[in-house]
Amino acid sequence: MPHSMKYTKITLPYKIKSGVLAFGAQSKSAFCFAKGNIAYLSGSGGDLSDLGNFKKFENQIKLLQKKFNIKPDIIACDLHPEYISTKLAHDWAKGTPYHKGTGQVERRVKKIQHHEAHVVSCIADNDIKGRVIGVAFDGAGFGPDGNIWGGEFFIGGAKGFKRAAHLKYIAMPGAEASIKEPWRMAFSYLYDIYGKDTASKILNRLDKKKMDILEQAVDKKINSPLTSSVGRLFDGISSIIGICDFAGYEGEAAIKLEKIIQGIGHPALQGYGAGRAESGYSFKYKDENGIIIIDWGPTIRGVARDLKAGVKKPEISLKFHNAICDMIKDVCNILKKKYKIKKVCMSGGVFQNKYLSGRLKPMLVKEGFNVYGHKKVPTHDGGIALGQAILAYQRLHSDNVRV
Repeated sequence: MPHSMKYTKITLPYKIKSGVLAFGAQSKSAFCFAKGNIAYLSGSGGDLSDLGNFKKFENQIKLLQKKFNIKPDIIACDLHPEYISTKLAHDWAKGTPYHKGTGQVERRVKKIQHHEAHVVSCIADNDIKGRVIGVAFDGAGFGPDGNIWGGEFFIGGAKGFKRAAHLKYIAMPGAEASIKEPWRMAFSYLYDIYGKDTASKILNRLDKKKMDILEQAVDKKINSPLTSSVGRLFDGISSIIGICDFAGYEGEAAIKLEKIIQGIGHPALQGYGAGRAESGYSFKYKDENGIIIIDWGPTIRGVARDLKAGVKKPEISLKFHNAICDMIKDVCNILKKKYKIKKVCMSGGVFQNKYLSGRLKPMLVKEGFNVYGHKKVPTHDGGIALGQAILAYQRLHSDNVRV
């Protein structure tokens, strides 16, 4: 076993009688073996689309399996059909089917929704009992409705979830291309609210012909999936105010948007995130068939107004960050009243943002919540394999799934 092979040992609050192997996500690749009351989560690697990362991932699965002698009969993977980890999971599951008396094992594949796995990884990381309000904010995760999720509130626990609230859907023109080119999301948000002329005026530094193409793509729904992602909202704001139009690495637009508020000199930012700067934009909330839809429209309008008025970029970024914090507080309060739950779990790559995580906890504690973030397990995609393993086992062995 190479010394460079890292993993985290997690004690589970219950026993898993069947061996489980979870394959995690696509980026920050990590896998998880679980058996008995122990789970072993591998260290986070790179994106599996890189051949070197993929080979390393496969080799480490074999090494850890051999070390702990776990023969999984349950295979867990992400719901996204095009993730390399999902395809690898199905390859591993092509074992000999179970026959009584032969000792052979049926490997069953359970597809687990990305953001539910995020929340359960946080539940396991904190050994939480009972139902929680799960807040899962990141860049992207495939939803069972075929849309790209990423701004989600859930009610429930390891035995089942209800999607209780999410950001209003917006088109992602160019799909994956919009992740590397945040200006596409900037155009999409502005176009949705103001139309092409105003969007083009605000983004006048960009190629007008490209914006014309994007308009057609959005209108005709060509390669423009819908998303509820908070990560894409960060990207859009970052580009609207001229921080990052093209991302050279994952999360660059959001990272730069956070970074500019560090040196703002605002008295409420002493300790970076510990203070309470009150100024922020707003969101609107609407109940649609029992699900709270979070409308980002007022925030986009506020940013556009401030930009026109000459408000400096760090101040706009600060107000946007505060708006996200206030929105989480508002929605958690709505859900607390509706479901009588005071435990809040926060997971997903967005919570790597130190200002958000630092400001949110005291805000929510003041509202009467018990707040949980990650401790041993990463909050980004490197942690979801743990949640996948637990959910896969629970769902195969629970006759009644209750939320």
